[in-house]
Formats: sequence, structure tokens, C-alpha cells
Amino acid sequence: MPWAKGMEMDGHKKQREQSARMIEAALFELMDEKAFEQITVSEIVKRADVARRTFYRLYKRKEDVIHCYFGRLCRDYGNTYPALDKYDVNQIASDYFEFWYQHREFLLLMDQSGLGEMVYYEISRVSEEIVKKRIGSEKVRNGQDVRFFAYYSVGGFILLLQHWIIDGMRETPEQYAQQVSRAILKYMR
Repeated sequence: MPWAKGMEMDGHKKQREQSARMIEAALFELMDEKAFEQITVSEIVKRADVARRTFYRLYKRKEDVIHCYFGRLCRDYGNTYPALDKYDVNQIASDYFEFWYQHREFLLLMDQSGLGEMVYYEISRVSEEIVKKRIGSEKVRNGQDVRFFAYYSVGGFILLLQHWIIDGMRETPEQYAQQVSRAILKYMR
């Protein structure tokens, strides 16, 4: 019965994902209550109501919880927006800030917890792949120069995101994207 084996795998995968979400929620709740460095794995598993071995099956350390969460967010970002026919700063800024605004509470929590640099690292880690997906032309997307363009483009947008987070993300994504686009285009012409 090969179909039964596949169903077991799906059940295990669902259970792993559910445990991961419970651990994430527990960690983020604890981060809202105390400093990240003071949080222990014991506290996380107790709050998540999972076994310690479940935590260590999924992660090596508490930082990996955030790393995996960011990985999922960045994959979601890369899969949410279609390729563009041309590099359109207005559209990219609008999409980028709209997406991250949906995760505002998490980003503000990261900043409040003194983990703002982790935001920069996690987004930059997947930047090349995301930029390649957004570039519409297959020829351009596979060129060697795309790596440098990705670093240049994403580096600027990450710093803009960091400053928006530091300022409390008070502007709407539309307002911030317009300000950013206007400023960038002013100096690129």
C-alpha cells in the first residue's frame, strides 16, 4: 500500500509544521515579555506545550526558530509577486513595503528585542533569488551581473526597511513607497 506511506509522510509533515508554528508563537510571546538572550529553550517548549526533543528535532538553537521563520517569509515574498517586464522602482517599492507591513508586529518585535541586524541578514541571504524571480527577461535573469544588481538593489531596500522599522513603521506602505520612489528616481535620472 504505497499510498498509505505517502499519507503518513503528509501527516508527519503537518505535525512538524504545527509544532514549528507553536514554537514560533511561544518564542515571539516570550520576546515580547523579556530580552531574547534571557529566553531559554525550556521556557519556549513549556510555553509551546511541546516536548524538548521536538524542539531539537526541528532546531539546534533558539536563533534557528527566527531563521526558519524568516526563510518562510522570504519564500512567501518571492512567490507573491510576479516577474516584471522592466525594473520599476515604484512597483518594487510598493510591493516590498506592502509585504513587510503585513509582518509589522514581528519586525517591530525584532527591533524591540535588539535583533534588527538579523532582519538585514535574513533578507539579504535570499536577495539574489528574489531579484531573479522579479526580473522578467530570462536572458537578464541568468546573466552574471544579476548578482551585483541584486546586492545593490536589495541592500538599499533593506536599509530603507530598517529605517522604517526604527521609526515605528508609522507611514502606510503606500506613503513610504512613494517617498522612497520619489527620492530614488530624483537622483537616478
